[in-house]
Amino acid sequence: MLKFIRGKGQQPSVERQKLQKELFAFRKATVLFSDGPVESSCHVTHHIALLVIRHCKTVQHGFPNKPTALAWDPALRLLALGTATGAIKIFGKPGVEFYGQHSNHDSAVTRLIFLPNEGRIVSLCDDNSLHLWEVNEGLMEEVKTQALEGNFTVLLSSLFDSRLKKISAVCLESARQHLLLGTEGGNIYLLNLRTFEMSDTIIYQDVVMQNVPEDYKINPGAVEAIAEQPGNPDKILIGYNRGLMVLWDRRTPGAEQTYISTQQLESVCWHRSGTRFSSSHNDGSYAFWDVNVGERPTEEPTTLYGPFPCKAVTKFLWRQGEKDDYYIFAGGMPRASYSDRHTITVQHGKKHVVFDFTSKVIDFFTIADISEERETDEPEALIVLLEEELVAIDLLSEDWRMMCLPYLVSLHASAVTCSQHVSNVPQDLWEAITAAGKLQTQDLYSERQDWPINGGKILVPERASGNADTTPQRELLLTGHEDGTVRFWDASGVALTPLYKFGSAQLFNDPRLAVKKVALCPLNGTLVVAGTAGSVIVAKIGSSSVDSEVKVVTMNIVLDRDGFVWKGHDQLTPRTGTLSLEAGFQPTVVLQLHPPAAVTALAFHSEWGLVAAGTAHGLAFFDYVRQKGMFAKCTLNPNGDLSGAGEAPISRRKSFKKSLRESFRRLRKGRSTRQTDKRGVQSPSTGPQSDKRREGLEDVAEGVEVASVEGDSKESAGAADVSSPSSGPISPIEAKPVERQIEARPVDDSLGSMVRCLFFTKTFIISVQTMTATMWAGTNNGTVYVFTLTIPSGQKRSEEDVTCQLAKEIQLKHRAPVISIAVLDGAHTPLPEPWAVEKGLSKQPDVSGPHRVLISSEEQFKVIPTLHIRTYNVKLPSKQVALIG
Repeated sequence: MLKFIRGKGQQPSVERQKLQKELFAFRKATVLFSDGPVESSCHVTHHIALLVIRHCKTVQHGFPNKPTALAWDPALRLLALGTATGAIKIFGKPGVEFYGQHSNHDSAVTRLIFLPNEGRIVSLCDDNSLHLWEVNEGLMEEVKTQALEGNFTVLLSSLFDSRLKKISAVCLESARQHLLLGTEGGNIYLLNLRTFEMSDTIIYQDVVMQNVPEDYKINPGAVEAIAEQPGNPDKILIGYNRGLMVLWDRRTPGAEQTYISTQQLESVCWHRSGTRFSSSHNDGSYAFWDVNVGERPTEEPTTLYGPFPCKAVTKFLWRQGEKDDYYIFAGGMPRASYSDRHTITVQHGKKHVVFDFTSKVIDFFTIADISEERETDEPEALIVLLEEELVAIDLLSEDWRMMCLPYLVSLHASAVTCSQHVSNVPQDLWEAITAAGKLQTQDLYSERQDWPINGGKILVPERASGNADTTPQRELLLTGHEDGTVRFWDASGVALTPLYKFGSAQLFNDPRLAVKKVALCPLNGTLVVAGTAGSVIVAKIGSSSVDSEVKVVTMNIVLDRDGFVWKGHDQLTPRTGTLSLEAGFQPTVVLQLHPPAAVTALAFHSEWGLVAAGTAHGLAFFDYVRQKGMFAKCTLNPNGDLSGAGEAPISRRKSFKKSLRESFRRLRKGRSTRQTDKRGVQSPSTGPQSDKRREGLEDVAEGVEVASVEGDSKESAGAADVSSPSSGPISPIEAKPVERQIEARPVDDSLGSMVRCLFFTKTFIISVQTMTATMWAGTNNGTVYVFTLTIPSGQKRSEEDVTCQLAKEIQLKHRAPVISIAVLDGAHTPLPEPWAVEKGLSKQPDVSGPHRVLISSEEQFKVIPTLHIRTYNVKLPSKQVALIG
């Protein structure tokens, strides 16, 4: 049960909400229900059609925002959640998930009612509308809808009438023919589940009140609860807000017995035998009643945490056990001391436990074996839906511990700051990570392995890694968080399951631990974590705990800037001495950059043992094999402001707004040019020759400048002649495609020095005969630096230094931020990852042809030969004005 730090924040705009709806509109269900004879609403025995899993276009992970309703299908063993935005999510065994969305996104789901063993569910929204959903061929679809007559969203008769017909209680008949709907006005309506139309039968409050005491005939209040008597479907218990309860015989019809409480009613619950029931009240009390004894409870109401005023017991469950019964209820704590607490109490004989949660209790239910041979409904688990998490409590264990969730785990227990997806994880690393994760939670969760919500059956076979042994493919998702942790998730299937958590707090005496970048090499088990204060942690996987001292190495990026003055925060304070490191990823060395600004780019090559980190001031190379700094490059303009004013340069908001504004300006300019062409106005320089000249000029304007550090010459690649691959006549539309004009951006020193991307690779950079180890760095002002590396081989690697030299500098003319760099081999395939060739996971790179570097900026993709200076521009159409990133 996690504590969340929540702020108001900025609410998403209407445009952003619309975009989110469009992005998540492609949701498909994935489940197979057990097929068996089912008694349908029209009394026809039939077999439920097999609901087959299909591949989802979109899978949602994490805990839903603002949950409002909870339901449980004990026959199919499925759980359903409803949210304030009209979403419905159904979960079974891990991998069985369904998503549904009401057309009205502003209408919250207030109630969910499963039709057991039918694969159907009814939802009630706060606009008083009812919706019937079915799972058909792997899809969750809304098939029917109904609004109670008099609802003010449909009939504007009067505000008073709208309140009276507001649905306040819902009960499903055991025969599943009707849904009983209690209202604020006291009447009970019947919804026919076969036709999904309102029945003519209405249980009027005036009729129910004929045999009750005079004090309650005036106004018993809204219908607070409806419950069918076990073993006798013709009788229902009706509870009214003011404390009046009536056992109503629907066959007669008439009131068979009346029960009176002096306190406001919150809930009622039948005992399994059907001869007794319980009621809970707003003063923190609960009472037990004999169905044959009227008016007063069998004993005085119990205020467990009295005698001082207590919070309301909002829900009470009474479950029959093998020896002693279970009493489970929410609330009831003393107001003076626990008014801000969210609790659920569980009593079983002499055992009494109060679960204190960190967010509001929405609803809860128990899971029990419902087979006919069972004479009790002793619960095996308690499922609690909270405002910010789902909690499962194992009631079969001695200490009633929590159960580890296979899904619906909150991703944002601490704000997510970065992520990395890793596929094809080797089995040995996977087993080491899972084993370390189990050690972290062995005293936290129950030892029970079987998840009680296990409905459905997955038909799609597990994805294989492509080998003959069809070993399941293992995928990891790494998320960096604001609290300095890196969490490892099993992303191999539909469900996202937590595996392990790496914490950086073990290394520092400082709360500024937010993770900015994270990188994992799955082939040799090395993890690199970069933080918000210039710290870079290198860790290796270990199977057992060790005591070790972690070395801290400091590198000054602005050493050659004499006038630089850092005005930001200090670096993190490292822990000194020997540290006890648990099994899992164990830190070996820490690199501390100066100035201690947030790390904006990170790359490492596990085969070479090198790390590169970039900030708003430059970049640094670090040899973690020898635990020694190699080289630092300051990207600040030497003629600009060297005041080092904190974190301002690393904000992307200003860069994004400026780029978007300039993009729309170019779009308008392009439209005006096309309109001129449509009116027949021809440029003086027309014809094939002028088109070639204009093409060449565009290449010059949109090309790159390359400065070779080894020589003094500067060459421009823009004027290179790029011939068209097409032949034959070209239509006017093909001859003049609609493209955005890429223009140079103004130089902004406060943003341009930020390093945006880093990339290690081995390619042809000096000559075509020899491949050289290189490192590429892209900045926010469109500059690309190319460094050559000399790495000692064999045993000399641990004895001699790695040398680094700046080889080339590329300046994009439009100066847009460089967001990604990749090198392609002769077959136009990205070069393999470290260790991939040695491990047999990738082929040797093609060296028959020249290598090219693909530079992605916010404006263009550029392909440049690594040896010769020539550009191939990929322009974006005017309809795709949005920034790349």
